[in-house]
Amino acid sequence: MLSKICKKVKELGIKIDYIEMEDNGHFGIFNDLPVVLINPILNELDTSLTLLHETAHFLNQDCDKYITNHFQNDNIEFQANRYMIQEVMKMLDNEYDFTPDTNYMNIIDILNLPYQLDGIIIDEFNSIIADKFGLTTYHESDYFYE
Repeated sequence: MLSKICKKVKELGIKIDYIEMEDNGHFGIFNDLPVVLINPILNELDTSLTLLHETAHFLNQDCDKYITNHFQNDNIEFQANRYMIQEVMKMLDNEYDFTPDTNYMNIIDILNLPYQLDGIIIDEFNSIIADKFGLTTYHESDYFYE
């Protein structure tokens, strides 16, 4: 998975550098060149997830945004996490060919992301299954009566 992600990131014109830091990674523009900085102590899965997350910041043009409060920052990070999960789930589906019987809880356990991202994993899994098998996706409004 990591080699596919690295290839995709490089095709976008983003340079990948490994540098010791306290965080997993950062995205920035240096000398007019987009760069993702990755902590070299990360394992392969965490490196993959971090690369996708930081790439989303580039795709969403987050460097051009002026953040005035933590709610804006939370939304920017949420969107980067959503992209990361969508891309990982597509890759996992290509590798394992998800079916309606696939246990998405195993995926949640393997990815070991913060629990607040579990809903995004479930939503993306359900979206993949709905697209592949022509099923209707869950809508919260389906369970409320007027």
